Amino acid sequence: MSFTPKNPEFRQTILGHLERQEFMKHIGCRLTVIEPGYVEAVIDLDKTHQQQIGLVHGGVTATIADVAAGFAGFTLVGPGEHTVTAEIKVSYFRKGRGSRLRAVGTVAKAGSTMHFCEAEVFCVQEDGSEVLIAKATTTMAIIAASSEQRAASSE
Repeated sequence: MSFTPKNPEFRQTILGHLERQEFMKHIGCRLTVIEPGYVEAVIDLDKTHQQQIGLVHGGVTATIADVAAGFAGFTLVGPGEHTVTAEIKVSYFRKGRGSRLRAVGTVAKAGSTMHFCEAEVFCVQEDGSEVLIAKATTTMAIIAASSEQRAASSE
């Protein structure tokens, strides 16, 4: 599917927003691909991402899915708009164990007030192969930025 962004500066805007998300820094989440309607996010895994038996915590998996889907939707909003998660459903297919999580977020349907997005989360194994461990479907609400958010975006 081909999309035309409403904000020609969407990449820089997204990177600026990610830079101000302290939780994303805390878990080591970064974006590696930002295209209209398509975003890839990665987290290099360590013990802080594990639950009690050494698997990737489901909350980490849900978070990277939300980030990839949300920013995929964000690529298609105007300069004075944001996306926020209105709904997310995550289905877990396999246990997460490996060196990295990679999430691929896509826009399934762009709308004027909501975008319907998806994310697939892969766990990169030690040999470099990837295993699909989860899939998310999301509804991203499009909201107008407040004056404080607009000021922070221009900094």
